[in-house]
Amino acid sequence: MNRKEFLKGMAAVVGSLAVPGSVRAADFHSALQDAATAGDAAFWKLIRDEFVLDPGWSYLNFGGLGTCPMPVLNSFWEWTRTEERAPSAGHDEKIWWDVKERLARLLGPTCRKEDLALISCATEGLNAIINGLPLKKGDEVITSTHEHVAVNVGLLNRMQRDGIVLRLFEPDLVRAQGNVERINGLVSPRTRLILVSHVTCTTGQLFPAPEIAALARSRNIWFALDGAQAPVCVPFDIVDTGADFYTSSTHKWLMGPKRTGFLYVRQGMLDTLRPVTAGAYSSERNDITKLDLALHPTAQRYEYGTQNDALFFALGAAIDFVQTIGPSRIWAHNHALAEKFYKGLQGIAGAEILSPQEDAYRTAMISFRMKDRTYSQINEQLAKAKIRVRPVTEGGLNCIRVSFHICNHDPEVDAILDALHTLA
Repeated sequence: MNRKEFLKGMAAVVGSLAVPGSVRAADFHSALQDAATAGDAAFWKLIRDEFVLDPGWSYLNFGGLGTCPMPVLNSFWEWTRTEERAPSAGHDEKIWWDVKERLARLLGPTCRKEDLALISCATEGLNAIINGLPLKKGDEVITSTHEHVAVNVGLLNRMQRDGIVLRLFEPDLVRAQGNVERINGLVSPRTRLILVSHVTCTTGQLFPAPEIAALARSRNIWFALDGAQAPVCVPFDIVDTGADFYTSSTHKWLMGPKRTGFLYVRQGMLDTLRPVTAGAYSSERNDITKLDLALHPTAQRYEYGTQNDALFFALGAAIDFVQTIGPSRIWAHNHALAEKFYKGLQGIAGAEILSPQEDAYRTAMISFRMKDRTYSQINEQLAKAKIRVRPVTEGGLNCIRVSFHICNHDPEVDAILDALHTLA
């Protein structure tokens, strides 16, 4: 049996092993329907049981790093076994493109698989954007003070190397439209790029992407989004964001394997964003003897070299897991927990909520500080209560961020609020 036939055969095996125990992949949707009929509590318990998280802890940090449910872990393990039994430097392009197709459907009805590159993480995607655009000395880039280190270091690196100019704004946490106004106030004839988070890692703020995109388009400025915190965390259509470039890690809210992510390049922008790293798979044709190179006509031009196929094929299982539950149902569940926590914080003496005041721009992540308590003291107290959160030092906030996802439930919200009441 050749490798291609072997992989095809294994695809069926992986599908049958996608869900552990007595619940197999083909029956998972039916099992969820049965649980839903039994009530919301039974439905979400079935979901929680698919995770191998330490049951003695409340894990409230999906914004930092997600954990894979068992269907994804099983898929990864089976594909790894397949690869190790028939090693090859190449990958099955049919399965690879099938993962892209499923990812495109998750990101929006008009998103095309041809506009997506499968990459290692948002940091790789951000560097592809920052370093791939034809920026020159004196060109200005607008970003916020609440960006992840991947944005900050990437921009500072290009600043030191090529002399680009960085212009910063402090996010408006009261009015979403205020962010559009603050960006507009920084625009000059030298502005070439606006690069911000879709959802900030600091306060979980959802930026008004379509409005920022409209501003950028009207001034002939490129617009890029760091979407590390957005897919599955909040409902959105990637095309409707208006972003020219969008990148995300899929090991957070999408619950894919670590070192998986994607880069989206809007139709018509491929020739604007030059690949920073190129190799096998990046070209449609190449001939060094003729000094000839034609980059791949899709976003595949940003992919290169030997891949760990098992990671990305298991990402397909993560996408299926999300789609089976339903992104809208996930959002309703997570948002309800976050809003319960947000309202509960208002009753804690000395608590200062840093997440947006407009509920339309709050997400499943809520950040706060406490009077007379450092963020380290809060984090230590919550750790004693076996609650995992994320300290936030970005933007000088020195606060605590709490993330809620599908394996969390009401008792965990009560537990963290009780711990904070005790600390207050």
